[in-house]
Amino acid sequence: MVYGPPKAGKSVFAYHFLAESIRLNEACVVVTTDYGAEELARAMSGFNWSIQAALKQGGIQLISMTPVTSASPIKDPSLKSVSLANPTELMLSLNEVLRPIVENKIRFRGIWDSLTPLFIYNPPMLVAKILREYSSKMKKAGSVGVLVTLVQGSIDPQSENIIKASVDNLVNLHPEGKLVVEGMLGTPRMTVAYSVTNTGIEVTKG
Repeated sequence: MVYGPPKAGKSVFAYHFLAESIRLNEACVVVTTDYGAEELARAMSGFNWSIQAALKQGGIQLISMTPVTSASPIKDPSLKSVSLANPTELMLSLNEVLRPIVENKIRFRGIWDSLTPLFIYNPPMLVAKILREYSSKMKKAGSVGVLVTLVQGSIDPQSENIIKASVDNLVNLHPEGKLVVEGMLGTPRMTVAYSVTNTGIEVTKG
């Protein structure tokens, strides 16, 4: 989980993660909140990352979670649309997307950008349960890596701690340019400088 305040670079981190999957010729299952393929492609093009070929070839599978009250639901043939108020739909769509990946033993990674809008329609304990189920499905399917983003302070501190405890690894982005690895299997806690540039997230090693 990559978390931090608004505008800290969490989505850019996710875009960079996706760009790496394309560079390594890995498939990627992307869960978004209220944006589709065109918006994602436009955001990534700002960093000179193109996803059009991967979308066309099926290397990127998109599931979009949209607001219940959305007046104009996303109509995009390249993605599946599910309701933010019914995370069970996400699990069903995820099963459908993962089935051919597992059957064909495809190397893949996953992205969920962002977890935060779910709290508008669902209690934190349910979101934590869904997050654990999502992580479990991705692991069982053989994912080589999963990245989830969360806006820091979007829920009360106790609930936020419960959400953080639902993942294996935590990375905190501070607006003053500090990236803190708070908890990662096999990696000690560390702090490095980072910045968002026109090539994505750049880390300055100490």
